[in-house]
Amino acid sequence: MPEAPAFGVHIWDWFVELHNSRQSGFSANPISFGEIEAFCRLTGALIDPWELSVIRRMDQVVLSIINKTGKPDAAQRQPTESDVAEAKLRIRGAAKDRRVVKRKRD
Repeated sequence: MPEAPAFGVHIWDWFVELHNSRQSGFSANPISFGEIEAFCRLTGALIDPWELSVIRRMDQVVLSIINKTGKPDAAQRQPTESDVAEAKLRIRGAAKDRRVVKRKRD
């Protein structure tokens, strides 16, 4: 499995947790603000507005893929180098001109 860029690992981890709790019916639904709020409350995550925008953009991309082709089976399809390159570009584009500050955890 390819590694996420070091500056975005925490966002990727949050997204994966949120994605795994996604509600689905006839198609996958977007991750709601309520789910994100509950995630923050239960995990103690402090998500800045720019990080939220990255998560929401990632969600849009994932939804477009899932709802177009059905839920992907990770065992059947491994990400290609172009998939990894595109994901890195999207994360970098969403984080452009943003400063990442590591937070101290209690």
